[in-house]
Amino acid sequence: MTTTEPASTPERRNSEHLRDIFEHACEISAPFFDPEQGWGGMSLTMYARQTLRETYPELIQQEVAMLFSAVQRYYKEKYLHK
Repeated sequence: MTTTEPASTPERRNSEHLRDIFEHACEISAPFFDPEQGWGGMSLTMYARQTLRETYPELIQQEVAMLFSAVQRYYKEKYLHK
């Protein structure tokens, strides 16, 4: 009898430095994703991207976009399941 190993999925994430700052990025972005916050009924998420850009000036534009996207998904899931 032979056992076969399950096919492993290759690791898609390759930005270790973004993983290292993800939690802090979520902390500093929290007010902008809070559904109780807003300005005239409009979301403040555009300010989250700017905050990330200012906090991490060493990141290139693509990395800021990836980090913002991950933080946005995090908060979308968090507030969906409340």
